[in-house]
Amino acid sequence: MKRVPTTILYIDDDLDDLLIFEESVNTLFPDITLFKAQSSEVGIEILNQLEAEKKPYPSLIMIDMNMPKMDGRQTLQYIRSVEKWQEIPIAIFTTFADLDDIEFCKNHGSACITKPMNFLDFRKTLQKLLNQITPL
Repeated sequence: MKRVPTTILYIDDDLDDLLIFEESVNTLFPDITLFKAQSSEVGIEILNQLEAEKKPYPSLIMIDMNMPKMDGRQTLQYIRSVEKWQEIPIAIFTTFADLDDIEFCKNHGSACITKPMNFLDFRKTLQKLLNQITPL
């Protein structure tokens, strides 16, 4: 069975992480459309723009936990507070997930994933996550 095309929104203030994520997605799943945002505010603008253009919301939103201004926790809370976005699967990426982070994410219907430290592990993690949200 053919994989259904998917759209991902990745929010991360680190340009290197955005580029690694994009390369991983393009390598593993070339049929996936990727929106990148270097801040939570830009990520929210992308969601609003998709709605304004009557385009589907992302199949997955990935959010970096540690960002300036609006961090991953605040972004997750905001997205979950908007009724039309509540069903979008979200995963929080963090360099170190402590029990509070894991519990917070769980309470807000999100996965909490420790960022892999190398490209190969990053690709493996991404592949597992995408396989959970997209049919094979």
